[in-house]
Amino acid sequence: MSTKLLLVINAIVLVAFGLFLLVAPGAALAQFRMDARATELFLARALGATLTSMGLVLFFARDADESAQKFLGMAALAGAVLALLVALIGVAGGVVRSNGWIAIVVALLFALGYVFVVFVQPRMQPPQE
Repeated sequence: MSTKLLLVINAIVLVAFGLFLLVAPGAALAQFRMDARATELFLARALGATLTSMGLVLFFARDADESAQKFLGMAALAGAVLALLVALIGVAGGVVRSNGWIAIVVALLFALGYVFVVFVQPRMQPPQE
């Protein structure tokens, strides 16, 4: 898998979920059986805006040079690990009462993908002479 492909896939997921949270935060939170009071709806919209902007950054980074993609991949890895921890805490604490496994699986897959393209794949390439 190439870094470019992973960036594009991650961008699509982020923009899709970000727009869902931005446009219909109540429906998005209902998918996880989470409370949807005014505060939660506001924070969901704020998260949606953030996810959408991060998705656009990753999408436009697909054509950046290799070193920029590597640094963005490291940042995305950190974000995926943090998202995984938040999802695990939310499920374990009972805040996410339904479908929490989806957030866990998605964050885990992106974290593993970025570990591969940033750390493993460069070591698999033959040395340059």
